[in-house]
Amino acid sequence: MVSRDVVVFVAILTVVAVAIYAVFAAKIIPIDQIAGLAAIIVIVLVILPKIYTFKQYEKAVVLRFGSYNRTVGPGLSLIFPAFEKFDVVDMRTQTIDTKPQEAQTKDDVRIKLDVVSFIRITNPKKALLEVRDLHGAILKLLQGEIRLIVGKLDLDEVIEETEQINETLFAKLKEVEEDWGFVVLRVELESIDLPPSLVEARTKAREAKEYKEKVEIEASARQISLEILDKAASKMSDKTMSYLYLDALKKISDGKSNKIIFPLELTRLATTIAEGLTKNKDEQGKKYTEIIEGLKNAYNEQQKEQLDKAEKKD
Repeated sequence: MVSRDVVVFVAILTVVAVAIYAVFAAKIIPIDQIAGLAAIIVIVLVILPKIYTFKQYEKAVVLRFGSYNRTVGPGLSLIFPAFEKFDVVDMRTQTIDTKPQEAQTKDDVRIKLDVVSFIRITNPKKALLEVRDLHGAILKLLQGEIRLIVGKLDLDEVIEETEQINETLFAKLKEVEEDWGFVVLRVELESIDLPPSLVEARTKAREAKEYKEKVEIEASARQISLEILDKAASKMSDKTMSYLYLDALKKISDGKSNKIIFPLELTRLATTIAEGLTKNKDEQGKKYTEIIEGLKNAYNEQQKEQLDKAEKKD
């Protein structure tokens, strides 16, 4: 852009040059004519257009005597600075962040929502002349719509229906984009901030729900395993069941515990097992027979101790 000081300086130099030329030409020019000539030169230089350069993503809205005249750019453009003014508009995609906006849900919970919208100016004339501050107007519009939407929903609905909120805000901006000279590309609800006490309560509720689901799964798995075991046991003979019971008792006796609580029906079970093993005369059979006899003796001693305790109390 050519400076006005440069223009004045050039005009002065022109006047001086004319005066010098007149002297050398031996022609005396009246002072009023010199002043008139200088004034004409200055006026011409002032009203001459200036060359402005606008970047690839810029356009300029030119106002002549305060009224819209034209839109120029990108590239080189001639503008008459004496009676024309212009404003540059950025044509790239722009982001508008509402920042955490406080709103109250239908169930009286105060939360904060952060919404980001992406827009692009398509009509620089409307973006400048139809709305005073495009970004500010979009912010106010979104903030009011956020409060209106949240006020109609419960907290759980706000959390679950973020996509629906995005679509509603997008549609709201679509209503004004034609009049304001822009196009809305996307609207995103980035975050929902809950009160700290509510966050803690929801965390505990989630943990309790997860624990409940875990217990239910474990119980279901145990039930299935018991059903499978019951189905398998129904196909076993008494002799097989007796051997399995003996193995279990043997593992218990081999453990670190020095005390075993015997069931009340142990004698009958031991007798049944013994009868089943009388036919088995091998070494394993003898070993289990000895175990059974030991279990019967231990059970009898246990019963005797309980009777002695009962007599002492009487």
